[in-house]
Amino acid sequence: MNKLDPELKRLLKWAGEASPSDPEEAPFGFYTRVLASRKLENAPTLLQELQRVAWGLSWASLALMVCAGLVLISQSSSPSATEGFSSALSFLVSNFAR
Repeated sequence: MNKLDPELKRLLKWAGEASPSDPEEAPFGFYTRVLASRKLENAPTLLQELQRVAWGLSWASLALMVCAGLVLISQSSSPSATEGFSSALSFLVSNFAR
């Protein structure tokens, strides 16, 4: 059979006895101490807030540029404006160059 070390048996027995069946409540005043320690943190300065807003606007503008690029790429190719311009230019040259 499986034989356990007597020291290990003793430690396992102690661990079983040490764990309570129901969890203990937090000590009196614990919640107020936690809230007080949260309030001690420094509030962000104006410069930090402006930097955070600038980063947010940068990401938004980058997303807008990517979306605009995708829309331009996805559009079907239409005849370029230079084709119409060249035919009009050749018409003018042929009629007025005499």
